[in-house]
Order: sequence, then C-alpha cells, then structure tokens
Amino acid sequence: MSGIVTALWRIAADTPPRPLRHCSTCGQTRPFHSSGKIRLNANGRRLDAWLIYKCSACDRTWTLPLIERAAVASLSVADLAALQHSDPDWVRRKESDLTLLVRHCDRVEPAANASIRKSVDGNWPAPWTVIHLQVVAKATTRQRLDRVLARGFGLSRRAVQEMMDAGGVLVDRPGGGGLHRQLAGTVSLRIIAECLTEGQRAAVTARLVQQ
Repeated sequence: MSGIVTALWRIAADTPPRPLRHCSTCGQTRPFHSSGKIRLNANGRRLDAWLIYKCSACDRTWTLPLIERAAVASLSVADLAALQHSDPDWVRRKESDLTLLVRHCDRVEPAANASIRKSVDGNWPAPWTVIHLQVVAKATTRQRLDRVLARGFGLSRRAVQEMMDAGGVLVDRPGGGGLHRQLAGTVSLRIIAECLTEGQRAAVTARLVQQ
C-alpha cells in the first residue's frame, strides 16, 4: 500500500555490562571490567576456563567461570580454538551474557551507551503516511524507549512525548510503561504522519535511516 514504510532499528550496546563485586583491595563494591583474556587450566582430559576481569579502581583481578571441569572432547573445535586464542567475538558474547554474570556477581551495571543501527525496506526518503518501526534491543542495553526515539530522531524527549500524546506515535503491545519502559526484545511502533506537526514529520523523514 502506498505511503506505508517499514523500518528497523537495532540497539547495540557500545560497551558490555560490568559486574559489581566486593574488591578486597579497595574494601568496597566496585565495577569490574573485562580484560578480554581467557585463562585455561587443563587437568588430564578435563578443562576449566575463566574470563579475567579487573577492578576499575585498583586492577585487582577476578575470574569469571566460563567452563568448569568440562571434557575436552565435549567442546566443539570452534569453541576450543576461541578459548585458546581469547577470540574477541566469542569473548564479547560471554561479556554480554547477563545470565552468566548474575550467577557469579552481586549486581551487574548495564551498558551506559548504545548505538542505533537503522534500516528501511525499499527506497528512502519517499512520501509516507504511516511508518511501521520495529525497535530491537537486547536486555544488556537497558535503554528507555523515549530516549532511543529522541536520540534517533534528533528530538527532545518532551517532543517525543508530545508526538505520542497527539496520536502520532503508537506503541503496539506496550506491556506497561509506554515510552518510559526499558527496552528488551522487540517493540513495534506506528508513526502516523497526519498526527504530527510539519517539523516533527521533517525530523522523522530526515533521521529514520540517517545516524
């Protein structure tokens, strides 16, 4: 149907979450950051692996258990190579594994900043009446929907709220919280051109795909 546009925004954390743990050197709870290095210990046919973290204040190390007493034969060739070489992509996935972090930490500090990766189906810019926008975020980003929309469209959060109040931004299945909810998973939005001011429509058109 003419005038209907489908777009996708993927929210990706710029930095991984940081575990908060008691540092025995500092004598208080501190955020720890990953060194990106994996420590291995082989005992016969069994393997242990840890990801090395450091206190943000004093560099005291703490090791996050990744594999405990695992049979070497049970590991894939790819995983074994990643462990041996501290593969950055493999390490990054472990750094962002909230389930793993929460299991071994007092608390976890979410990533402070995130990037928006934008795409649209078909040619853009083009005349539009309705934009179906999907915003996809992992739980590790902890970004609020209103902040993401304001940043993405180059508007203030108040302007985004005004757009919603006027019926120009509709959140499908909001699940509570509306624009103030923290993103985790997929949120579907509809942006209705006729309910926006000329300036708001211009901002949406200019920044739907542009970073």
